[in-house]
Amino acid sequence: MEPTRVEVAYCEGWDAGAHAAFRVLREGTARERHAAGERYAVLFSVDDEPRALAQVDTGAGYVGVFGFDLAGRRALKFSYRDLGDHLMLRELKAWRHADDDEPEFGADLRITFRFWPEEPVRTALDDARRGHFTAYANLPAPLHRIPSLEFGAFEAWPVDGWLLGAFEPLEFVTAPDPEQEATGWFRPLWSAPEAARPIALEALFIPDARIRNGQGDVFRVSAPRTVGQLRLSTGRVVVADPATVELEGDLATEPYTVSVAPGVYPVQVSAIRAVGRDRETVAAARLLLSAEPVVSWELALRPGQDPRMLGASEYYGFTVDSGTGAFLDAAATEALAAYQDAEDAEQAEATIPTGGAAAELLTYPSGKGDGSYPVWIGRDAGGEVTCFVADMRLLGRGVEVLEPAGLAGAAGTAGATGAERVEGVAVLPEREAARPGPFSSQAILEFFNDTADAQAEFWARRLGH
Repeated sequence: MEPTRVEVAYCEGWDAGAHAAFRVLREGTARERHAAGERYAVLFSVDDEPRALAQVDTGAGYVGVFGFDLAGRRALKFSYRDLGDHLMLRELKAWRHADDDEPEFGADLRITFRFWPEEPVRTALDDARRGHFTAYANLPAPLHRIPSLEFGAFEAWPVDGWLLGAFEPLEFVTAPDPEQEATGWFRPLWSAPEAARPIALEALFIPDARIRNGQGDVFRVSAPRTVGQLRLSTGRVVVADPATVELEGDLATEPYTVSVAPGVYPVQVSAIRAVGRDRETVAAARLLLSAEPVVSWELALRPGQDPRMLGASEYYGFTVDSGTGAFLDAAATEALAAYQDAEDAEQAEATIPTGGAAAELLTYPSGKGDGSYPVWIGRDAGGEVTCFVADMRLLGRGVEVLEPAGLAGAAGTAGATGAERVEGVAVLPEREAARPGPFSSQAILEFFNDTADAQAEFWARRLGH
């Protein structure tokens, strides 16, 4: 059988309006970007029709592959993360259009599968008419692990005949280089999924700072309030809901991978209020170890938490079910047990050993209540830890610090513009080397479609449709 000819064109991305590759690149340029950890895209066409688009950012450890439908829309997406010795499918998303007139990404039914190592697949159905539904399913085989990417070796990429709608075998042919590459600034069409970022953490502890969120609401920061002095006997920090989390047993909350020198340190809370209103809400809590300026923030991680697995705006956080968070040392198990057994917070505080002016556990209100909240570790210019901040995530995206400006170098801050975000310290368990298999869109999509159809039918019956 004659192989199906698949034309490969390198570019910056896909221009949906023009229905064409945007800013075509020379193969050499794409190769250089691949080696340098910079992003580029690859368009796969059969008979001059786009069939798949790969978005590659080796620096971010990300590979995303779109499949096109018969109307020329991107209707299917595989999102992979590079775990070093293999690529792992992190997310599979499909847009099921009812007709050819529906816009790209505008389908009434959107289906998303999220994958984690050694865990069930989380499925989500977003139906514009019926609502949002979630469930879990088990993979019949390790379909979500494939070999790492090698530039130009498309036979091993997550692109095959089933995805391209073409008969195998496939023959990948690189399109001729453009005579000249486009130059000048442009707004990138895509970016790798970025995990959550710290939001105005420095400003949250500056009295009378003014912060505007993405909706245009302006908030004023109250002076930080010290809730007490925390004794860290081991220097291994835990942040948790003290009423619902255990430190021993199957539900143990382990301390973070970054420890500090034992000692006694203040815990402060930051409260904000919308301008023109009187009610304040706790926006963050801080374990302050140093007054040195923060120059970088990193997400606090517990052993086994892999930051490479985080998707867009995701984070590893601590869960709150009682409306209360706490800072404590890993050795404070008795204090935690006393809090859990107490009938109310006042009684609990009375039972916590203090050892003078310092407590082994200090609590604070968790923003607007229950939820999951990240903890950020601040470091100074020398790399030393200055603080742990539990962020209640009240401000959302598009935040702008209005006042004060130019505070870089002030004690305990890094200025109103925010410090650099760096990767947290991951401590991962030793596992056997992964055994990735070849990419098979047919096997994955059969599992995907069968599971999605069964769950859609279940929800339809439950809702009486």
